[in-house]
Amino acid sequence: MTENAETPTRSIVVEADMAYPIEKVWRAITDSECLALWFMKNDLKPEFGHKFTLRSRPIERWDGEFQCQVLDCEENQKISFTWKGGHQELKAFGHYIDTIATWTLTPNADGGTHVRFDHEGFTMDEEMNGCYEAMTKGAQSIVRTLNKMIPDFDE
Repeated sequence: MTENAETPTRSIVVEADMAYPIEKVWRAITDSECLALWFMKNDLKPEFGHKFTLRSRPIERWDGEFQCQVLDCEENQKISFTWKGGHQELKAFGHYIDTIATWTLTPNADGGTHVRFDHEGFTMDEEMNGCYEAMTKGAQSIVRTLNKMIPDFDE
């Protein structure tokens, strides 16, 4: 995030327990082909420093692309990446975002996985409210979709 460290920001946090082993959940969130089936087209590689693009639906004059870079990657535990995108004329969504997304996986005693998705760095200014609200609903939706789609990702 390029914002001044003193600039207040807000975060989105979504958590869920899933009945699938951690390795299966990890594959669903880090394998480019699996990720494209339930989230967005991408060229992700779960490797520190890897630059990749998440491709969404274009809106207004924005091309629908988010530029990302892996900041941290611990297999079967955590992947964190920058998430930047937008356009000056993308008024309803706050023009640009410069945020960090983190998936954290923790094994449950029953063999399932606790999933936590953090998306941090949304500025507090009014023009970011629409983006923050849309991304909050989106985060809740993607975690539900992930949970439904995991059985389809056989090795």
